[in-house]
Amino acid sequence: MVERKMDGEVKLRKPVPEEKGGVAVADGVVVIITQAFCPNGHNLVRTSDAMFDGYPGISLYLECGQWSGDVMLSPIHGDHSKIGMHRDVPPGAKVSVRCPECEVELPLIANCGCEGEGDLIGLFLSADLSEGEVVGVCNVLGCYRSRVVDKWEILSEFVQDE
Repeated sequence: MVERKMDGEVKLRKPVPEEKGGVAVADGVVVIITQAFCPNGHNLVRTSDAMFDGYPGISLYLECGQWSGDVMLSPIHGDHSKIGMHRDVPPGAKVSVRCPECEVELPLIANCGCEGEGDLIGLFLSADLSEGEVVGVCNVLGCYRSRVVDKWEILSEFVQDE
């Protein structure tokens, strides 16, 4: 939601979410990831780390060539904000995506179909690690294709035009 102030400043107003498992739906349109798990059950949404419009980010450990490190992604579906990405890693680079706690590689759930020949990497929305409740994010930097699947149905999908 956009809020305009008297001085012309534009701010994103934090919606009040309706929680559904690992997903919050705000105002019937904004999808916010409230929890996401690695295959070993570690929650990747960390309240003590970076915040995005008042929501805790999704923490991932990325590896690309000589660089590796923690990156925080916005939990708001369609918001491409991230914190911690090294400047030397170019857009289009394919990265390995791991849990920052146990370093297990996150599972491939589908081919992305992007120009970078990326794969959608799965973040489980529930602690029982159901394949029908996942967030898929592309492992090619600069590709913002992603989807949120809840009970085997696509709840939200972002497809970037090539």
